[in-house]
Amino acid sequence: MIKKFISLITILIGIVLLVCLSYLLPLSIEDLGLLITSFKDTIAQIFTYHYLSELWVIYHQTNGAYTLYLISASLAITLFSLLLYSYYFPKFKNRTIVKITRFLEDIEGLPVVGVVFFIHWFSIVIYKETSIYLLRTVGTPNEPALFFPLFILSVFPIVFLIKYMTPYIKMIYQSNYFIFAKSLGYPKPKLFFSYVIPNLLTFLETIMKFIYLEMITVMLFIEIQFNTGGLLTGLRNTQIMPPNINSPQLMVISYLLLLLIPYFLMSILFEIVNIFNSNKQ
Repeated sequence: MIKKFISLITILIGIVLLVCLSYLLPLSIEDLGLLITSFKDTIAQIFTYHYLSELWVIYHQTNGAYTLYLISASLAITLFSLLLYSYYFPKFKNRTIVKITRFLEDIEGLPVVGVVFFIHWFSIVIYKETSIYLLRTVGTPNEPALFFPLFILSVFPIVFLIKYMTPYIKMIYQSNYFIFAKSLGYPKPKLFFSYVIPNLLTFLETIMKFIYLEMITVMLFIEIQFNTGGLLTGLRNTQIMPPNINSPQLMVISYLLLLLIPYFLMSILFEIVNIFNSNKQ
């Protein structure tokens, strides 16, 4: 748990340093002390009650609940899909696994933009022909589209994660420990939760960082395409903030920290699972 906390603090420090550097790059080359002073002042402002209240205001003003809800739900769906696939993996034949992998590779090769435009077009055609409105393909900040964006945000991470984790899942089920424990009559659910999941977390924690970055990228496209607003829209709008605004870098850091909340919660969940399994052993 201490290592995870140190990792989160390191991420925070890295974000603050990177943002301060981006705003002061021309000046900091000539005066490094200016960058250090800005970094210290920004860190000091972050750990104040006033900053936390401003964070709450930004969250509400930019429809942050929509962004965090979709990303959190997508993470939950992605991880749950992997758990289901991992649990039923021993029932698949090698030929079936090869077919699944090839199918996932074909889906992964599809462009996100193309899929979104196709579903938009298909929904409009169906509506014109039958007057049946299949999906909400355009939203507003007050009435945002949910199902279709959530589908787009989840399907590609699920495909990538299952394809990436398949060799590791196969290796765990074919390990001597699992085969020996199964031969002794240990029930499959017990082995799955006590052995398979802890071993999967070792590989999963690393790849989820990249999947989360991909989700944020796709989420920006969703907010623009569906006209819903959100944290990423607010972050994009910081590029056109008035030059006389106080601490523009603090505003950017606020958006980035809010965007990282689901990732922090996921990391804590992984750590709790690791601690729980360690205590059981």
